[in-house]
Amino acid sequence: MIDLHTHILPGMDDGSPDEACSVEMLRRQKAQGVQAVCGTSHYYRRQNSIDAFCERRAAAVERLASALPRDEALPRVIPAAETAYFSGIGDHPGLERLCIQGTRTLMLEMPFTEWSDLQVEEVTALVLDRGFGVILAHPERFCSSRSNREKLAQLGQLDIGWQVNASALLHWRSRKLALELLRQARRPLLASDCHNLGLRPPNLNEGRTVV
Repeated sequence: MIDLHTHILPGMDDGSPDEACSVEMLRRQKAQGVQAVCGTSHYYRRQNSIDAFCERRAAAVERLASALPRDEALPRVIPAAETAYFSGIGDHPGLERLCIQGTRTLMLEMPFTEWSDLQVEEVTALVLDRGFGVILAHPERFCSSRSNREKLAQLGQLDIGWQVNASALLHWRSRKLALELLRQARRPLLASDCHNLGLRPPNLNEGRTVV
């Protein structure tokens, strides 16, 4: 079992603040039966170049590796990114470095606004023209408008994954929508999107139980 979406790398974003927190998050993942996690730290084009982000990520991976207890077999951490959509992403070079390591699978976070036809076209280009395996992160967060629901349905015609957050299944207000999206998706995926040990802890197994 793999948790595809975590903010477990220390000091990278609003997720784990340090190595001690990351190690404890990995312990909780292991207790839930997880064998590997993707370290999908936020990537924002306006803040970092891809080169700068990958350098920071490599340093965080190394710090975490150095902090891992040698007497515990904790889940392995696979470098990746949660890439926030940006204008021009459809033909931007170097996106392969943001994919889940060893794959051409890109986790994409769409804008928290009304989506445009151009944005849908650029995501389509990533899949059809450039051969990326796109995973849309937490689509349940973007369904508040009819327009976005329609555009999500358009994207759903592509061979892409819809990754629902486990937390959406644990609250009565969002559970119905989360289950509906998992049923509709061509490639339904579940992940924790864990950030810490408090309000957003590893909870993949709890979400799987609801499903």
